[in-house]
Amino acid sequence: MNPRVVFLGAQEIARLHEASLRILSEVGVLVPDEEIMALLCAHGGEKKNGRVLLPATLVERSIAQAGKSFRLYGRDGKRSVTFAPGAMVFCSSPGQFALFDGKKRREPGREDFLQAIHLAHHLPHIDVVGGLFLPSEYPPQRREVYMARELFARTDKPVFLWFSQRENFASVFAMSVVCAGSEEAARDEPRLFAFLEPISPLRFPQEGLAILKEAVALGLPVMIGPMVQAGSTGPVTLAGTLAQENAEILAGVVIAELLRPGTPVCYGGIPHVIDPKTGMISFGSPEQGLLSLAMVELGASYGFPVYVNVGLTDSCAFDPQNGWEKGVTLILGMLAGATTFGHMGIVGSDQGGSLWQLVLDNELIGFCKRVVRG
Repeated sequence: MNPRVVFLGAQEIARLHEASLRILSEVGVLVPDEEIMALLCAHGGEKKNGRVLLPATLVERSIAQAGKSFRLYGRDGKRSVTFAPGAMVFCSSPGQFALFDGKKRREPGREDFLQAIHLAHHLPHIDVVGGLFLPSEYPPQRREVYMARELFARTDKPVFLWFSQRENFASVFAMSVVCAGSEEAARDEPRLFAFLEPISPLRFPQEGLAILKEAVALGLPVMIGPMVQAGSTGPVTLAGTLAQENAEILAGVVIAELLRPGTPVCYGGIPHVIDPKTGMISFGSPEQGLLSLAMVELGASYGFPVYVNVGLTDSCAFDPQNGWEKGVTLILGMLAGATTFGHMGIVGSDQGGSLWQLVLDNELIGFCKRVVRG
């Protein structure tokens, strides 16, 4: 028997879906790309006050068209992971601006980054290797290109990168062609994907759309993950935040499917809440677990593999708070049936990365896997 947690009922899922459709059809989204705006309007979208309103029929058709699974391959193609409902994929963080060594934070360098690759490569429960740190020696404008070179060279596991510019995505795809042996093989067995993060509330980043267009033109998969913050960039209520988060994801699905029907999509349900005492985003609150449960069920209702932010903490120390926040939210996400779990190795609410934390997170994943196995 496999234990499972169910949070929303069918009626609640339907109400959230309808609320998201109303947001898209009555409020719309800001799309700073003339080509995509024209495409949306040609398929039923309505331009109004600089935004585009998306009819429910277009949204639901796009959901139906979207690919619901894909594989991500490592350097030589011998290792791969599947992003699909029922699978579980654990990733180390693509990169933090600070390193936490248990006592203090400092700027990470190339050697820290290389150690993080080596460690994640050998940890048995880390399926996809991110850099964990953003090396200070690399020029920021081309940083992900330098990082990709080292990741492809130093692990045969699939890798995870953030991309800031379309040109960098194209450069890393060229590296993946070398790894795969041909452009056709690099498309058929992708080594990278695009991650589109809408800017809440209800706006898309111009460069993010450019990267999306590059990826979709190559037939590569995409993850769409806004980070609505309840009480800040989204409603203070959890239900309102869920409706907005879902609307932003579905708007991304519409764009991806109009650009290339059948594009595989991973549904990134990663909303958070704001701590009203500090104004800081919270990574380990009880609400984080509840939001993640709901996003898994919403995304699964469409048939998508779902990416959630669980196994995280607000604590910047290796203390009891760290353990209970990471443990409770991770097991909730796993029991709900989430597919993708990022970002292992983070300390605090994106306040740094830690090699020690990555080892602890690997152990926690193994513990929770045993519980979920039943």
